[in-house]
Amino acid sequence: MGVQNVQIIFDDPSAVFTPGQTITGRVLIVISSLVKIKNIKLKFQGEAYVRWTETKSQTRTRHNNQRENHSVSYSAREEYFKNKFFLVGAKGESQLEVGEYVYPFNFSLPDELPSTFKGVHGKVLYIVKVKINIPWRTNIEKEIMFEVISPVHLNNEPSLAKPKTALKEKYYCCCLCKSGPMTLIAHIPVSGFIPGQSIPVTVELDNNSNVDVDTIKIKLDRTLEYRSEFPSTKINYEHNEIVNVYIDGVEKHNSKTCVEQLQIPNGLTIPNLKHCEIITDKYFLNIEAHVKGAHLNEVVSIKIKLGSTPLTIASNDRQFDNSFQPSNPLPSVGVNEPILVPGYAQLVVPSNQLYTVPQNASFHNPENGMTFIQNIQLSEFPNPPPPYQFSEDPPEITSTIPITSIEKF
Repeated sequence: MGVQNVQIIFDDPSAVFTPGQTITGRVLIVISSLVKIKNIKLKFQGEAYVRWTETKSQTRTRHNNQRENHSVSYSAREEYFKNKFFLVGAKGESQLEVGEYVYPFNFSLPDELPSTFKGVHGKVLYIVKVKINIPWRTNIEKEIMFEVISPVHLNNEPSLAKPKTALKEKYYCCCLCKSGPMTLIAHIPVSGFIPGQSIPVTVELDNNSNVDVDTIKIKLDRTLEYRSEFPSTKINYEHNEIVNVYIDGVEKHNSKTCVEQLQIPNGLTIPNLKHCEIITDKYFLNIEAHVKGAHLNEVVSIKIKLGSTPLTIASNDRQFDNSFQPSNPLPSVGVNEPILVPGYAQLVVPSNQLYTVPQNASFHNPENGMTFIQNIQLSEFPNPPPPYQFSEDPPEITSTIPITSIEKF
C-alpha cells in the first residue's frame, strides 16, 4: 500500500498566527510498505484573489444586427509569499521503510500581511502543503489552511480621535410650491471604534419644509471593493448593513435634536486589508430621514474606521468632547442684556478686583418692562460657579471593552 497516512501538525493547535510570527510544527508520514520516492516537499503560500462573472450584450452584424449575450469573467491575483522546502530527497531519490516518519519544520511569516478574509467575490488565504513525489505513480499531497490575524491599531491614526460632523440641506417641492429647507446634521465625537463599543450619534433635524419625516434610521454599513486586473481593471462592490436603530421622525415646520447609541456587535470580525491591493473594506455611518409621499429620503454619511484595539485618549484631551452645539439656537426672550439667573452672577469682573453689589439690587429692561431683583453679596471669586446653560450637553460616553477575537473563516 506504500504511504498510509500524511498529516501536517502545528505546535499551536489553533492554527492562528500574526504577521512576523514563526510557525512551528511537524509533518507525520506513516509507511505501511517499502516505497521509493523522489522527494518530499513542504510549501508555505499566502495569496489573495478576486473573481466574478458579468453578462454582456453585444450586437452581431452578421446575424441581422441581433443582440447576443455572453459572459465575461473578471479576476485578479496577488501573492504575498511562496516558500518551498525539501524534507527528503534534495540530492536525489531515496526510499522509506515501514514505520512512522516525523519531519519538524519552522517558517517565519513576513511582517506585513493582510488578514485572512472570505467575501462574495474574493478571498485572502494562507496554506501549507506537503507533496510526496513518487516515480511512476500518482503523487500524494496533503494541504491545510491556517489563519493570519493582522491587528488594526486605531491609535496609529491620530485623526480618528477628532470629531466629525456631516450636514445636508434639501428642498422639497409640493404642488409646484417650493418649501423651506430640511437640514439634517449628524455628529460623532471620534471616528474610530472597536466591536462591542457604542457609537454616540448626535442627530439634529430642522424640518422647515412642508413634508413630514416619518422616521430617522441610523445604520452602520460596510462596503467591500473587489478590483479586477483581467481582462481589464474594474471594481465590484459588496454592501452589507451591520446594525441599525430607528428613532421618531419630525413633523413639518418642527425640529429635533437627540443623541442615540448605536451598538457595534461584539462578535463582528474586522480584517486588516491594508496590505491587500485588490480587496478593500470601508465603514460608513449613514443617517437617513424617511419622508412621506413620493420624495427621496435625505441621507448624510460619515466615514468611520473599525479596529481591534480601542482609541486611548487622555481624559483631559478636549478632542474627545462629546458635546455638540445645535446649529439652530434657542429663540430669544426679547432682551439684549445677559439674563440674570437666581443664584448666579452674570457679571464680567476682572479676577484681581473686589466688587460688592448691594442687596436687593434690581435690574430693569426698558424694552420689555422686565425687572430682575437679585439678592446677592459679591466678593472675591475663589471658586466661581459654572456659567448657566439652557440645555445640557450630552454626557460623555466612556466604556472599557475587551478586544474581541476574530472569527475563523
